[in-house]
Amino acid sequence: MPNAARLPARRSTQQSRLVLEAVSGTRSHPTAEWVYEAVRRFLPRVSLGTVYRNLQKLVEEGRIRSFVRGGRIRYEADLTVHDHFSCDRCGLLLDIPRASEVLPAERRLRAKGFAVAGRTLEFHGLCRKCRRSAAVNA
Repeated sequence: MPNAARLPARRSTQQSRLVLEAVSGTRSHPTAEWVYEAVRRFLPRVSLGTVYRNLQKLVEEGRIRSFVRGGRIRYEADLTVHDHFSCDRCGLLLDIPRASEVLPAERRLRAKGFAVAGRTLEFHGLCRKCRRSAAVNA
């Protein structure tokens, strides 16, 4: 019986490892459904619920980050401080290294007594591919 008691923990560890590898292995800021499909290639019997639970566990442990974009939860393993660019046409989401200087808006907030704990900055527009496509079709 002791071996049977250890079995779920081992399976859970394998599932969690595969979920983390799927998120870490892409820069596309995947959805849970995308992660599910990636994990299923190696673990065909995994359920979407299991993937969701493992994603949540990894977020709670601080090993990945989640955020909402376009009404969907996205995940990323890049925990460095960075901003994003989002393409309005194709949905591409790029990481952009964050400039170290304080933004003028942050200075104004601090001057008014606000305690700024962080920021989320996202640029949006058309990526190069969509911009070229728009120019060709114009």
